[in-house]
Amino acid sequence: MDLTLIVTSSDMSRSLFFEAENDDVTEPGYDESANINDPDVTATTSESSNSRVVILAINYKSSYLGWAYYDQAESKICVAEDMLTNAALVERYHANWWIIENLIYQIKPTIVLLSARIDESVEQVVESRNGGFRVDMRPTAEFSVRSAINRLTAINTARLSDQISVDFIIPDDDNDGMQDLNAGIGINYGSKSQVALLDLSCRINLDEEVSVGCAGAVVSYAQKIMVVQTGLYSNEQTLRVNSIERFGVNDVMFINSDTINALRIFDDESHPNFHTYGSDNIRKEGLSLFGIINSTVTPFGNHLLKSWFMRPSCSMQVISNRHDAISLFITQDNLHIAETLKYCLKPIKNIPHIVSHLGMGKATLAEWKSVLNFSFQCLKIRSTLADFTEIPDIELIHEIMQTFDSSLLREVCEMIGNTIDFDISQVENRIVVQTSVDPDLDNLKSKYDSIEDVLSKVATRMSVDLPDFLAEALNILYYPQLGYLVVISLDPESGEPKYVDDSWKYQFKSESRAYFKCDEVRQLDETFGDLYGMICDLEIELIHGLQVEILRFADVLLACCKWTAELDCILALADAARIYRYHRPIMTQSNVIEIKNGRHPLYELAVQSFVENDTYISSIINHYDTTKDDTKADRSSEEFQRPSVVLLTGANFSGKSVYLKQVALIVFMAHIGSFVPAEFARIGITDKILTRVVTRETVSKEQSTFMVDLQQVSAALQLCTNRSLCIIDEFGKGTESSDGAGLFGALVEYLMSPESGKPKVLASTHFHELFENDVLQIVPGLALMHMQVLVDEDKQVEDKITYLYHLMPGRSSSSYGIICAALNGVPADVVARAEVFAEMMAKGEDIAAICSKLSEKEVEDLEQAEHVARRFLQESFGNQLEQSKVPAQGKLKRILFD
Repeated sequence: MDLTLIVTSSDMSRSLFFEAENDDVTEPGYDESANINDPDVTATTSESSNSRVVILAINYKSSYLGWAYYDQAESKICVAEDMLTNAALVERYHANWWIIENLIYQIKPTIVLLSARIDESVEQVVESRNGGFRVDMRPTAEFSVRSAINRLTAINTARLSDQISVDFIIPDDDNDGMQDLNAGIGINYGSKSQVALLDLSCRINLDEEVSVGCAGAVVSYAQKIMVVQTGLYSNEQTLRVNSIERFGVNDVMFINSDTINALRIFDDESHPNFHTYGSDNIRKEGLSLFGIINSTVTPFGNHLLKSWFMRPSCSMQVISNRHDAISLFITQDNLHIAETLKYCLKPIKNIPHIVSHLGMGKATLAEWKSVLNFSFQCLKIRSTLADFTEIPDIELIHEIMQTFDSSLLREVCEMIGNTIDFDISQVENRIVVQTSVDPDLDNLKSKYDSIEDVLSKVATRMSVDLPDFLAEALNILYYPQLGYLVVISLDPESGEPKYVDDSWKYQFKSESRAYFKCDEVRQLDETFGDLYGMICDLEIELIHGLQVEILRFADVLLACCKWTAELDCILALADAARIYRYHRPIMTQSNVIEIKNGRHPLYELAVQSFVENDTYISSIINHYDTTKDDTKADRSSEEFQRPSVVLLTGANFSGKSVYLKQVALIVFMAHIGSFVPAEFARIGITDKILTRVVTRETVSKEQSTFMVDLQQVSAALQLCTNRSLCIIDEFGKGTESSDGAGLFGALVEYLMSPESGKPKVLASTHFHELFENDVLQIVPGLALMHMQVLVDEDKQVEDKITYLYHLMPGRSSSSYGIICAALNGVPADVVARAEVFAEMMAKGEDIAAICSKLSEKEVEDLEQAEHVARRFLQESFGNQLEQSKVPAQGKLKRILFD
């Protein structure tokens, strides 16, 4: 008899089948097309079903604004610093809420928690910026500082190692305690919660009561989500958190959504599939600065680089460290090392997410393989960096060499590789433990492997006593909790079993088969029992033990992941610097921007040739702004002679807007630690980049275009400081020309006054009347520049102007809008008439008189009409109309056509 052994497994049931060939025995309720243990299927469903969850809590209390958020994908809690706001401005203008708008734009939360007693203006701002998140009003008690510290301490206790042992040494006045320090004598507070509280106070400032209270609200809400997801509840249940961090704003450049959109730092293209439109997992970056620079190969590297773009650093140390690392990897001698590192990074998956799954006991086979591969790739990265003849004095390299502990990573590799049999696991769709790991497991597997022969003998012996027509159809099956069963087919006509022995005990039947117990299968139950179940249970215990051991290295893995992400970002920035010919900027505390042969990083990729331009701008209030890092002795005197405000004029299409954005992008790129598209750049630390460039129109708000422009300028005036860079492109064009010119002139004067802080300003305008009759006085600190063009009056209108795109001192006398209109296909008669109007307006003539003046053809037509009218009035028709129509018609014909 030819018997076949069939094994299936799932989380709900385990089955062992022994069936004859060509028999279609299947396990009831088992669906092979939906095997939830398939690692590929599990990996896919885990990524798609577990959508990104970011919980942001905001509170405003006693003029202090605080917030905190929890990112489920990274299992990270970030707590901000309390920010003092101007209560009068908040009450009157809802000002200072720009930080809320910027925060929502950067973090992109899915849930926003607000205190039930929060100021109504905060709720209005959050609702107005709703981009797909849910707003939930929570009781004020959830924002309590005391309960928040208790929740955070409990989480930190679970996060820290179980083997916490810290001794606090308090020396006496006679220093006896210090003498016994090495001997380990001291006061041992011993409590894990106290140690966790001390560790927590080192990570965040517990005195920031509003923000800490927000963190407590976030933890409380996240724990409720976890209960819903797991279906389990325990009074001691804590949230799995890999890190608790401080979210600082002091060392970060402020850029809002207006600046990001104006400079095209990001550009998400809509997905063509309607069902995935707006999906957080499926996005395509368009032509943007992030799109051309981002060549990261790891998910956490991509996330970290995006956070660098969202929050450029103002720390000289951070920026310098990134520049040093990029300089190392773009040298010709180290290109092979950079390529090897990229190759090592490419297979790495989302380790923080996997570590969280390990902590919850939900790790799949694919995730175990990812942890093994990550540890192995980290060893290769460390080995590759060791190829340097000398370890460079670069923080990133030092941290990797210290964090990537070879012995610990090798131990992780050995534990996983020696425990899990990935090849067999892939075949059996479950995690299988290798042989020689546990003697009891090996013994069970040995019995299990030999059971097919036993069952064959039992089936052969039983078939002797059966009719010949049933011998080939005999099946012996095993069901969990039921044991081994004899299976007999049913008679299609009667619906009864084709054969039943008197000693068999009926169990149940299906549509085509009946199941029985007999002495032979009862003996199998007693001898072998649930072998497959025991094997699976023992393997689950061993995998759980492995999981506990690997979690002891969770902090090491996450630390390696952190520096791996930074290495991925640095390699991406190095690739961009090498491909696009970027150079290292000189960062300084002096409040200057000095650029030689600067380029627009995006626009230069879209044109055949790009004209480079210089920039020299400074905003120094006193001599103490200069620092020792300057390379020239006369640097400070030069900087005092440079303007703080540059007004740019010139023809339409001459490149004014490109130049303004180019300077802002170079400053921005320098602060994220990137090299910049310029031959030379000396960039002072800039705290904000504020723009009025692009008008973002929307039908969802009752705001005119000019109102949106005014709001952007208003925000810039509220936020700007002496360290800010303001980019203003043609402000005032949305209203009457006289009002617009007045607003623009007043804005420029204010930005040059001490009240504004005198920020660095680059502005463009077409209001040339401001420069006539000294309406806008040219004072020290203000420079007029224009984009150079060549004009040939002897040529046709469309050929009169030649754009040189070169920045020159002085101002332009015209915007050449009429010529630009001709170049863009406006009809010639319209262009000619526009020239007449423009010439008359330049001479100061009355436009009404110009419009009332008739052309020669119009005069001729008018004279002809008058002649016809006079002849008509001179003609006498009398009663001829009553007698005959022919004479009257003849007279009319003569009147009209003679």
